[in-house]
Amino acid sequence: MEPRYLRQLAEIVELGSLSRAAEALHLTQPTLSRNMKSLEAQVGAPLLKRGRYGVAPTVIGAALARQGRLIRDAMDQAEGEVERWRQGQDGKLRIAVGAMLARSIMPGFVSHILRSKWNVGLRVSVDGAERLLDRLRRDELDIVLAPGLRHFAADDLIHDVMFEDHIGLFASEKHPLAQRREVSVADLAAATWTTVGVLSGARDTTREILSRIGVDGARTVIEFSGDISIALTLVSSGNYLMAAPSFLMRHIDDPRRFVELRFKAEMPRRDVAMWRRQDMKDHPLIDEFKARFETYVRGLADSKPD
Repeated sequence: MEPRYLRQLAEIVELGSLSRAAEALHLTQPTLSRNMKSLEAQVGAPLLKRGRYGVAPTVIGAALARQGRLIRDAMDQAEGEVERWRQGQDGKLRIAVGAMLARSIMPGFVSHILRSKWNVGLRVSVDGAERLLDRLRRDELDIVLAPGLRHFAADDLIHDVMFEDHIGLFASEKHPLAQRREVSVADLAAATWTTVGVLSGARDTTREILSRIGVDGARTVIEFSGDISIALTLVSSGNYLMAAPSFLMRHIDDPRRFVELRFKAEMPRRDVAMWRRQDMKDHPLIDEFKARFETYVRGLADSKPD
């Protein structure tokens, strides 16, 4: 089966039109039609069917189109490797982080990397921790920066703690509790909370975290997952509180001011670790990334946020 025909089939299915696919592939439509007929002859069944709004795949056509997308993605990666080699880069790293890291220290770290002229191509993506670790296992990523939690551990993955952190309780500086020298259980129980899904990824909802520190019955109005922008906006209004990783919140990329409330209780840990597969244990680029990230975070810890 001709791999380029499968790749062409994927393009047709995605665009829903032979003419648009031919244009995208820089082929004539008769050539593309002949290639599909040749592929159908090898399969022994139609791969496409005409519909009201263009063409759609048959069951076997959809299955082969998925394989065509994999071939296309592999070719794109190969072309990217060649281009990086031509530019003199030493290699590439596929890095992924959670929403809190993406909104706090990662923009500054990426800028730091670019200024240092480290000769490596970086590809950065953002998602929930457990989904990212699944992608790491499938060799879709090289590094995941995620909570260093025991329930994430597996024989095929290793992790090194990059920095220690804990869950903090945060308010806008406009919130009445922000000016208190110390807040009480009753203060926190009476407050209204918003929940960010970044904590759910640690298998700890805000309600569960509050219960662990002796605050029961707190009211949570809404939970956000995948992004923290709306939650930060609600908290900035001065009407809501939020539980979030303390170190990351202190370095949040946001001009609004958030205050960590002072409360006498041992808060849950929320350390951040660098995860990789066992077969990448001694990869020199990953070791270099680790050293650079640790140095950058130490610099943040030694300085006060703006």
